[in-house]
Amino acid sequence: MRKAAVQPEVTAERRKASRSDSRKKVVAKTVSVIPPIESEEDYLDLFIQGAETAARSGKMAYVRKEYHERIMRITRVIGKDKLTLSGYIDHVLTHHFLQCEDVIKKLYDKNYEDIF
Repeated sequence: MRKAAVQPEVTAERRKASRSDSRKKVVAKTVSVIPPIESEEDYLDLFIQGAETAARSGKMAYVRKEYHERIMRITRVIGKDKLTLSGYIDHVLTHHFLQCEDVIKKLYDKNYEDIF
C-alpha cells in the first residue's frame, strides 16, 4: 500500500493560510477612512434617503424599544414620513460596514476555522 504524500491536517492548514494570505492582500488594498459626519447635509445625504431594498425582501430583526422609538421619531420628523425604519437601519448599517470593514475582516479571519 502506498502512503499518502501529504497529511490532511497540513493540506487544510495550507488552504487556510493561503486563503488568509489572499484576504490580507485584499485588506491592504481596500484601506478606506470615512471621516466623521459634521454637517446636517452630510447626515441627510447618508441616512435620510429612500431605501434601496424593499423591507419585505429583507429579514426581520429585533431592535431595543428605546432605539425603535428614537428611529421612528427620526424617520417621521427628519425624514418627513418618507423614510421607513428599515430604510434608515439599512443606511446606518451600510455606513457602519464601510467604516469598519477592515477591522471586521481582521477579526473574522482571526476567529474563522476551516471545516476541513
